[in-house]
Amino acid sequence: MSCCHGLSELHGCATRFLVTHVYAQRSTSHCQSQRLGTGTVEPSAELKLVQVVFRHGARSPLTKRYWAGQEWDVCGTAFEPIPLDIKSLDGGEQPKSDHDQAQRNIKLPGGCHKGELTKLGQQQAREVGDWLRSRYVHQFGFLPIQYKDGAVSGRTTNFSRTIATLQGVLTGLYPDASKPIPVATASDMDEIMFANVLSCERLADVMKRARYKLREATEKDERIQQLQQKLKGILGDKSDDPIAFLDLHDAMTVIKSHGKALPKGMTEDLLMEVDKEASKRMIALVAPGVELSHREELLKLSMGRMFDSVVQRMRQCADGQPKHQMYLYSGHDTTIMPLLATLGQDVSTWPPYVSNVVFELWESQTLDGKKQEYVKVLVNGKEVELPDMLPGHVCTLEAFQDNYWKPFTVTEEERQEACTLTFEHEQPAGSGGDSLSGF
Repeated sequence: MSCCHGLSELHGCATRFLVTHVYAQRSTSHCQSQRLGTGTVEPSAELKLVQVVFRHGARSPLTKRYWAGQEWDVCGTAFEPIPLDIKSLDGGEQPKSDHDQAQRNIKLPGGCHKGELTKLGQQQAREVGDWLRSRYVHQFGFLPIQYKDGAVSGRTTNFSRTIATLQGVLTGLYPDASKPIPVATASDMDEIMFANVLSCERLADVMKRARYKLREATEKDERIQQLQQKLKGILGDKSDDPIAFLDLHDAMTVIKSHGKALPKGMTEDLLMEVDKEASKRMIALVAPGVELSHREELLKLSMGRMFDSVVQRMRQCADGQPKHQMYLYSGHDTTIMPLLATLGQDVSTWPPYVSNVVFELWESQTLDGKKQEYVKVLVNGKEVELPDMLPGHVCTLEAFQDNYWKPFTVTEEERQEACTLTFEHEQPAGSGGDSLSGF
């Protein structure tokens, strides 16, 4: 199957790019621009591949704290979704997930189970699919109007909410599909779409050290101590335990998203403070900035295999060996945050439900007739200005790979070797009171 679809009369607007002259003399170690020139030849470019990574939609709470008295009656079926055929990565039966089952076993007041995709979350997912259909079926004519085998490949983590989110996205993309669409998922041990400590002792060690350093820093921050006391007063928390910002953020986000009453005194300004502190903690664990010494190792061990997979699929398509036209990856906030961090995007606040990152691979011809592939990135539907680029520009595939993901990509064999390394703790690795409830 060819992954190339022609686009005529491309205009230089927010969702398209136009090439009449490529500055081939420039080194591909930098992002190259595609600029509107003055040549008489009508410009053309081909969209070859689309990969979409998204967070699940709105869900019920994962934490058991900070929402006492709420009724979680927001689950059920929002619409009739299209059918899926869920298999393991090797084509076998869908693997069981102990993590997902443990959450499904916990019933919340009102009917939802822990971490369940709500009706709102289902609608959000379908809206993402609607947008994909509008852009890639109707606007670009890239995907077929009716679903065809092999056009789209679905990949999801093995959680009910991410599976249901992918199902909602596909329902928006192909609402009339009657044949089950193939979807692949991994076992708990083999998942690569978030920081999976089950399969990497070294990663667990790095994250423990990062958590300890963060706790040490916050214990000395007078502003945070004052915020803690103010929040404890609002929540009626008389214990000696510190506020767990990740859990509080989880509870407040779910409550607000579903139109339920927030605790009296919980203002928008305080919600922003909670978001800021929770984001700081999660970022240190899954998407550290350049100022943090463990950044490269953590990103490589946690998301390196996924980065490698995305790039390799671009390479396969560029080499004329595509398997699908579109890849959909249904994950978590802990999937989206590292992607944004490596692209130099702001992750100082928590990515909303169904946040998504799109990687488009385009192909054009240079003046000497050679083919050149380019990468365009969109975040939540908007084109991204990658660092050191002018608005509307794109990166060559080589530049994208070298400038952004080369330090973090890793093969399965390389990760296995790195995961066996250990080091002695300089100090004990404490939990700091927070859990990774952002999944």
